Amino acid sequence: MSDRLQELLRQRALLQEHLAWLDREIEAASGRAADQPTPLRLAPRPAFPPAPASQPPPSPSGYLASQAAAITRHAAETRAATAAAATDENPRVAATADAILEEYRVPPDALKTDLRKGCILYFIAALGLLAAGVTVLYFLISKR
Repeated sequence: MSDRLQELLRQRALLQEHLAWLDREIEAASGRAADQPTPLRLAPRPAFPPAPASQPPPSPSGYLASQAAAITRHAAETRAATAAAATDENPRVAATADAILEEYRVPPDALKTDLRKGCILYFIAALGLLAAGVTVLYFLISKR
């Protein structure tokens, strides 16, 4: 099976799990009593092979937690890579990066001014194009 198909099937399974979680939350929020029978729902039969044993699919309630953990893990790896770049072997890396950022940093007031100037220039250019179009149409349509 191709990687794309496996990924699409995994995404579909995640969406089905999320919908099941939403159904449970809606039932809990609507105040449905536990003694009331829930309507019979047939669980959809998955049309995909089970996930590899090394990486079990996240449970619906733990889906957001697993996503947050993945983001946290990625952030930690990025910080570790940045810290490794600025070790004793090359202590000027962090200082150089800060200097480069400061060189290209723009004050917010200047950014607002530049944005206003750009909008006015675009408006003037649009009016010029409109005037040119009207002039061309006038000479093409007029009877001489």
